[in-house]
Amino acid sequence: MISIKNGAIGFDSTLFSIEDVEFSRGQVHVLMGRNGIGKSAFLNTLSGILAPIEGTLDFDGNVFSQYSSKEISSRIAYVSSAPRGVPFLSVDDYLLLGRYKHTNVFGRGSASDLAAVLDAKQLFDIEHLSSKYTNELSSGEFHLCAIAKAYIQQTDYILLDEPTSHLDYANKIRVYELLGQLAKNNNKGIIISTHDLDLAFKFSFQFYLISSQQQKLFSISNFKEVEKEFK
Repeated sequence: MISIKNGAIGFDSTLFSIEDVEFSRGQVHVLMGRNGIGKSAFLNTLSGILAPIEGTLDFDGNVFSQYSSKEISSRIAYVSSAPRGVPFLSVDDYLLLGRYKHTNVFGRGSASDLAAVLDAKQLFDIEHLSSKYTNELSSGEFHLCAIAKAYIQQTDYILLDEPTSHLDYANKIRVYELLGQLAKNNNKGIIISTHDLDLAFKFSFQFYLISSQQQKLFSISNFKEVEKEFK
């Protein structure tokens, strides 16, 4: 479980505060709020990139700062809002990068690595992209590949910043369905930020709103609370 108590989140100064919040495994947790309110800063904090300005951030009962960056990356996968492709790196090779922590001294490309890549490609329906270079993909295609790579890392948690921002409606639905399945069937904690306000509420997720008026994170249960924020 990831938890934060009496926290203040931001870069150089506080963007919003948190009294007490816990993100458990087996569930999709959705962060909502206006642009610039601090959703990305919060995900950066939960992934270990940023330290909270105030408060205690714990992972499975231990203070987050006790973990090395290698230990954190083996437990938490993070996909930014604008992942970028690498010239002359194929989709398959890009996905194999997600297997680095499982690789033995003989290098990548073992049978288990290739099986994991194939599983991810089938799950996210990106098999047709295998032979392409990542820099040749559309923003939506590469975002799907980035999420697939995070899945391949086999971490306890996956953090996704605006994972559906470059996808059409059908693929947005598909990604939300997949995330729900991954959380439930693989006991993963999935934490995402989104602007798909009404669409996300069609799913049985846990929702949180960063209030611009109170500059504070709240757990919410219905869409009306979100509508008030965006009026």
